[in-house]
Amino acid sequence: MAQGDRKKVTLKDVSKASGLSLITVSRALRQPETVHADTRARIQSTIEEIGYIPNLTARSLVSQRSDMIGVVVPILASSLFADFAQGVSHVLEPRKQQMLLAVSDWSPKKEEEAIRTFIARQADAIIVTGFSHTQTARKLLDSFSGPVVEAWNLRDNAIDSAVGFDNYGAAVEMTRYLIERGYREIVMVGGSSVNNDQAEDRRRGFVDAMRGAGRSVDEDTIVEFDNPATIEGGLSLVKSLFARKRRPDALFFLAELPAHGAMLWCISNGVRVPDELAIAGFGDLSLSALLPVPMTTVQIRGRAIGECSANLVMERLEGGANEPVTQDIGYHLQIREST
Repeated sequence: MAQGDRKKVTLKDVSKASGLSLITVSRALRQPETVHADTRARIQSTIEEIGYIPNLTARSLVSQRSDMIGVVVPILASSLFADFAQGVSHVLEPRKQQMLLAVSDWSPKKEEEAIRTFIARQADAIIVTGFSHTQTARKLLDSFSGPVVEAWNLRDNAIDSAVGFDNYGAAVEMTRYLIERGYREIVMVGGSSVNNDQAEDRRRGFVDAMRGAGRSVDEDTIVEFDNPATIEGGLSLVKSLFARKRRPDALFFLAELPAHGAMLWCISNGVRVPDELAIAGFGDLSLSALLPVPMTTVQIRGRAIGECSANLVMERLEGGANEPVTQDIGYHLQIREST
C-alpha cells in the first residue's frame, strides 16, 4: 500500500481489536490507575500490535501541558555541552518529559529562531545557554508563560532563573595562580567574546587579574581563535606563539580543546611542559587528566548544570515554588603537572 493510502490508526481501532469499549480504552490511557492491570496489559498489547500512537496535541489541549522542554546549546562537539544535555535528559526522562534540543552555533539569531519554534510547539519550559540574546529573543522569553532558565553563567540581569558558575571569578583565580607560580609572559587564548557572555566574563577576569597584579595587557597578551574551538586550532596557534621573539612562558586557554592541541604540539616538537611552556585550560574534559603531561584546568560540572536546570523547571511545572532562583554550581581549579 502506498504511504498516502495508509489509514491512520485510531482509538476506535484499538477498541475494536481489543474487544473492549471505547470508554474503557480511553480511560486506560488517561487514568490508568482506574483500570484493572490485566485490562491495561490487554490494551497495551493491542496498541503495540496495531501501531496506535496517541494524539499528544489533543491531549495537551486538555491538560494545558505539552510535556516538552526546549533546550538551546551553542555546540554539541564539546563534551561539556553534551554532558549538559545528558543531565537535562536524565531528569526529564523519568518524568515522561521530552527534550527538544536545538544547536545555535553561537549565533543569537539561530537561538532566537529556536525559541520561536519552542513557543510555537507549546513547550512547557525553555532552557538556554548564557545571557547573550537578541532583543527579540529576550522579549519572547520575557513574555513566555513557562519557566525560563539561563544556564552556564551567573549575572544579575537574569530573565527568570539562572544556573551556572562564576566565569569571571574562575578566570581571575586561574590567572592569579599562574602569576603566583612566577610566570612572567602569560598569554590568554580565547574565542571571540562577541555574543558570548561566558567568553566575555572570562576575558574580563583575566585582564582584571593581570592589571591587579601590575602586569601590562596589550595586543600580544590576548589572542583570539575562531569559534568553535578545536584541537587543530590549538596546534597552529601555539606554533605561531612559540615563534615570537618574546615567547610566552604560560598559556591560559579559555576553552579545553585548543589547549589539548597546544599540548600535543609541544610534545611532538620537543617543547618541555611546563619547563619551557606552561599550559592551563578551561573545562576539564576527560582527556585532560590522561595527557602525557596532565593538564591544569578549571573544572566545570556540565552534567550538574543540566540536572539542576531541569530540576528547577520541573519543580515549577509540578506546582513548586514560583519565584526565580539563581543556583551557583561552582567551579574548581584542577592543578596538575602542566603548570
